[in-house]
Amino acid sequence: MLLEKAYTRFESLPGGALRAEFDAFRLSNASWLEDFALFMALKESYGGAPWNTWPTPLRTREPAALAGARTSLAARISVVAFSQFLFFRQWDALRDYAHTKDIKIIGDIPIFVALDSADVWANPDLYYLNKAGKPTVVAGVPPDYFAPTGQLWGNPLHRWKAHKRSGYAWWIERIRASLKQVDIVRIDHSAALPVTGKCPAKPPLPKQAAGFPAPVQICSMPSTKRSATCPSSPKTWA
Repeated sequence: MLLEKAYTRFESLPGGALRAEFDAFRLSNASWLEDFALFMALKESYGGAPWNTWPTPLRTREPAALAGARTSLAARISVVAFSQFLFFRQWDALRDYAHTKDIKIIGDIPIFVALDSADVWANPDLYYLNKAGKPTVVAGVPPDYFAPTGQLWGNPLHRWKAHKRSGYAWWIERIRASLKQVDIVRIDHSAALPVTGKCPAKPPLPKQAAGFPAPVQICSMPSTKRSATCPSSPKTWA
């Protein structure tokens, strides 16, 4: 793999400006990069299996298990971190060039994240999961003009009360990180803030699911409660 060859070459070089730049990148992005790099290294070591199927000590992030993984997978973790470093280095150069042409970049932040992601693995208390790391309810949307029967997205739902207790630290850090990459942030879909369908995680799905409002004061949108009809067929999933 080209990126692995680049990392091998990088490691063979004496310390210098590029090494210092890489170390600074890891330090300034540690809030997300270290968990992400470890997650990707573990995922690769388990053949791409979802994190909630890993051995319990790793699935539940027991400190001793994480420390052991960081040691045994140190090389792979560094490759992942180095790959991110190269991407951001090139992206920053592109963004700087765009700014010289008076061009601003708009970026999306999805309102939800994937279940099999570093975000959920590292912060399971922020989502509706059971002890096995599986969602108890998932996201959807009520019926509307685009989907008369509603949509079942399948993403784990945020525990907004847990976010609130932390001062919305995860969201603040996520937006801060995004603003390092783009000039304007759009939450996709912001419509999921005033109401989200709270659907059962396992089929068969009931015809009705409760409206699930988020703490929409964070984006100055009116909160509403209404019933959402969950789709009964995976064909309607978004």
